[in-house]
Amino acid sequence: MRALAPFLLLAIIACSDAPQGETDASDSKSGAPAPETLYRSKNCITCHGKDLGGTMLAPSIRGLGAHWKPDDLAAFLKEPKAWLEKDARLAETARAYRSPMPPTFGTDAERLALAQWLLAQP
Repeated sequence: MRALAPFLLLAIIACSDAPQGETDASDSKSGAPAPETLYRSKNCITCHGKDLGGTMLAPSIRGLGAHWKPDDLAAFLKEPKAWLEKDARLAETARAYRSPMPPTFGTDAERLALAQWLLAQP
């Protein structure tokens, strides 16, 4: 239990990050949640951090545009394990962290919107 304490603390902090009464923004065209909201609601913030700079649980996800195209990143978000098996760079990065990247649940459109937003981040 003692070994889990840092992970539980990070999860509590990440989940309590939004101010009380904050409403989720949505994409005005589709009505789908805004990518920033997806980043929080899909719990990416727990491991990759509020500023996308990474934590002890997962690497920084800034500058992803150097290695990814939107459709590929969306596919990775859906099935990260399959990508780790075929991409040596990803597998090497994953070995530095205890927990594997979990699949990002939701629709293909949500994953693509999240991927496009992530790729637009510096």
